[in-house]
Amino acid sequence: MNAAADRPPVRTFKPRRRPISATRAARFERLEPLWCLDEVGETLDPIEVFGRAAPLVFEIGIGAGESLTSAAAADPDSDLIGADVHTPGVAATLARIDSMGLTNVRLLHGDAMVFVERLAPYSLAGIRIFFPDPWPKARHRHRRITSPANVDRLVSLLEPGGTLHIATDIDDYAESTRLACCAHPELDGGVVDRPEWRVVTRYESKGIEAGRTVTDLIYRRIG
Repeated sequence: MNAAADRPPVRTFKPRRRPISATRAARFERLEPLWCLDEVGETLDPIEVFGRAAPLVFEIGIGAGESLTSAAAADPDSDLIGADVHTPGVAATLARIDSMGLTNVRLLHGDAMVFVERLAPYSLAGIRIFFPDPWPKARHRHRRITSPANVDRLVSLLEPGGTLHIATDIDDYAESTRLACCAHPELDGGVVDRPEWRVVTRYESKGIEAGRTVTDLIYRRIG
């Protein structure tokens, strides 16, 4: 038996315990079965989930869903899956999906690095990771979602020409991400200006007001 294979994936997020209101909880209970996917299970069939064949984009860490739902509304010819472990953000995103009448979005209320085992190689047109947990302490750096091991796993899911897009307002995180991506033999790219389609969220605005600089990095799979 391979003991390493039996270990759970390294946690890449910090749990946050924040309750939601009774009204939001009731809405969450109603909408979750309609739009949320199971964290574990058989290999995902996007055509079965969305009812069509379309480019599939996976956003890891959706916050309150501002970026995810804006991108889905702006690009109805693509399908998007957004993942987050934090119930308030998922609840807020479900409300956005419902109020905006979106049909090309599904959510994962769980660990993205567990869910990726349901995704087939070459199945994604894009992966987006916006403002992930920074894990600033040196002893926790291996938990960053853009660690070399995680980058390698995520790249295996991209179709040729698919993109990995990371945005962070932590300079050290941007640099470690750049090094991990530049070292990958199947990635080409680097730091870019913020794409116009990527909306500035409330979280990002607070960071800018605090004097932090946002870095966008986009890499394309060339293998």
